[in-house]
Amino acid sequence: MMRRRRGVLLMLLLLVGWGLASGPTPAHACSCVEIPSPEIALQRSAAVFAGEVLSVRQKGPNLFGGGYAEHPIRATFRVTETWKGVEADRLTVHTSMSTCGFDFDEGMRYIVYAYETSEGLATWLCTRTAELAKASDDLAALGKGKVPPSPEPDKRGLYLFPTGTVLACFSAVVLVIRLLRLRRRHWTRQRGKR
Repeated sequence: MMRRRRGVLLMLLLLVGWGLASGPTPAHACSCVEIPSPEIALQRSAAVFAGEVLSVRQKGPNLFGGGYAEHPIRATFRVTETWKGVEADRLTVHTSMSTCGFDFDEGMRYIVYAYETSEGLATWLCTRTAELAKASDDLAALGKGKVPPSPEPDKRGLYLFPTGTVLACFSAVVLVIRLLRLRRRHWTRQRGKR
């Protein structure tokens, strides 16, 4: 009986010690004073667009807490509609892992209000960025946007393929002729030795 009590007491002390040793985890809070109207957000933003998330990549690991802002996330979009500042159908937007960062999911569609930073466009929780399905107020206020231009195909490829094919065929013909001549020469030498 005494042994059992000691074991329970030891387990309890280990749990308390572990809890104290691990320390508190850092708390992060994001407080948005005021989320602007769609019209004001459009004026303040460097880019406003709607699009589907193609990929979400984190720049670095965030293990053991802290350093959230040091590990930004890059979300790459296929832009479907634009209201401001977007001239391409593919775009990357930065956010962070902090509670103020926006949590993008691959395959989901969003309306994004982005601002300019030294690393490019970025957004966060206190902009009007939202899932497109939940952004009916924004879409009504902004009106119909423009479809972004598709990238022009690389016209060099149209010429490189036939040129490369012709060169490959020509090289193959030259190689076959050269091999036939070598074989003939070898065959005539063999005949002459007999």
